[in-house]
Amino acid sequence: MSIGHLLPDRMILISFLPLPLIFSTMLIGVYITASHQGLSCPGWPLCPNGFQFPIPKYFFENLHRLMVLITFIAIIAVTIHSIIKVNKARETSIAASSIISVQILLGILIINTKLNPLVVAAHLSIGVLLFGMMLITFLSYYNLEKYV
Repeated sequence: MSIGHLLPDRMILISFLPLPLIFSTMLIGVYITASHQGLSCPGWPLCPNGFQFPIPKYFFENLHRLMVLITFIAIIAVTIHSIIKVNKARETSIAASSIISVQILLGILIINTKLNPLVVAAHLSIGVLLFGMMLITFLSYYNLEKYV
């Protein structure tokens, strides 16, 4: 196998990476909501413990915020690559980057509005939309390489 043959497979893997990250972030977020821990960390972007390892009271909220950061970076990386190299996935990856930016803003708004139910519902629902956009992006990468 040549290096050129391995690169498309690697890009398919990289385009897949945001999917489990988004799903895991969603699960943690739903757990936080269901366990009434949504305001366990009343500030944004950091909890009162700052950059230290979180105490149990802030653990899931810190984990959720860390997962969001990692997911954001992964989505932006896929978007940059698709803008440069993969025209077929460009629109959906740009949409996903926009959606995750809205998600972060809604997350801030959730804290600032003290868990306004409409904001929480929008945040959870838009998370599903984000997952769908990245799934379409991944399928665009996969189908592109499958038929080349």
